[in-house]
Order: sequence, then C-alpha cells, then structure tokens
Amino acid sequence: MKKILTLIMAISISGSIFAAKIATISTQKVFQGYSKAQSAKTKLLDEKNKLEGQLSLKAKSLDKVKKELIAKGKKVTEAEADKYKKQEMELSKEYQALQQKLSRMEYEEMVPIQTEIKSAINQVARKNKYEMVIEESAVLYGGDDITAEVLKSLENSKKIKL
Repeated sequence: MKKILTLIMAISISGSIFAAKIATISTQKVFQGYSKAQSAKTKLLDEKNKLEGQLSLKAKSLDKVKKELIAKGKKVTEAEADKYKKQEMELSKEYQALQQKLSRMEYEEMVPIQTEIKSAINQVARKNKYEMVIEESAVLYGGDDITAEVLKSLENSKKIKL
C-alpha cells in the first residue's frame, strides 16, 4: 500500500513539473527592435562622434607639434620637449575622461530602458500565466517565444505615455 501511495505521489509531482508553462525571449531582439533603445543608441553615438571629433582636432594639432619637433632634431629645447609631453598627457587624460563620460551616459540612458523591458516581460508573462521566462539563447528547444509580444507591449506603452 505504501509503495502504491509513493508511486501516486511521485507521478503527481512529476506531472506538475511537466505542466509548467515556459516562455522564451530574445532580449537582444527586443533591444534591437525597441524604438526607445534605438534612439538612445543614436544619441550616444552622436555624442561619441562629437566628442571624438573634438579630441581628433587636438590630436592633429599635437601631431603637428611633434613633426615640428622631429624636424628640429637636436635643436629642440628642453622647454619645448616638456611642453609637448605635457600636452600629450593632457590629451591622454581628456581621452580617459571622454571614455568615462560616455560610459556614464550609456548607463544613464540604458538602465531605464532595461527596467522598462524587464517590466514588459513581467507584464506579458503574468498576462499569459507563464511560470518561467528564459533567455532564448539558453534554451535549445521549447517554450513559447514572447519576444514579439514584449516589443508590442513596449511600443504600446510608449504611445500611451505620450
């Protein structure tokens, strides 16, 4: 009798495991398809190009000074060499500051978008009563793909907020 009861319990537990409703999502496709994410990427790229353009002008100017110093050869004074080294170090610091600024801007732009995407995934999962949502790249087979539905939800929520 105990064996039969144990067998029935094991079957009922395993049955509920297989009944789990699972969905998959490609967050990469969501980011690529979400207009707000694309706008943020464009904004970041424009800012990066603008700042790199400014640094490029300074680098060209510094390169011109370097060529002049090379042309002078041994006639270069210590003060001129020091001035060049100082300018080179300043350019390096500006480049590092640029990288930090771009990283900070990317963080400030993308974190709210990631939060929106996560919220949309949760909303779609609850609406369709999914017990689990797994990244598509982590699954070989199985689960309903909710990527398009999440994108649609994001775009619709954007229109409502406007």
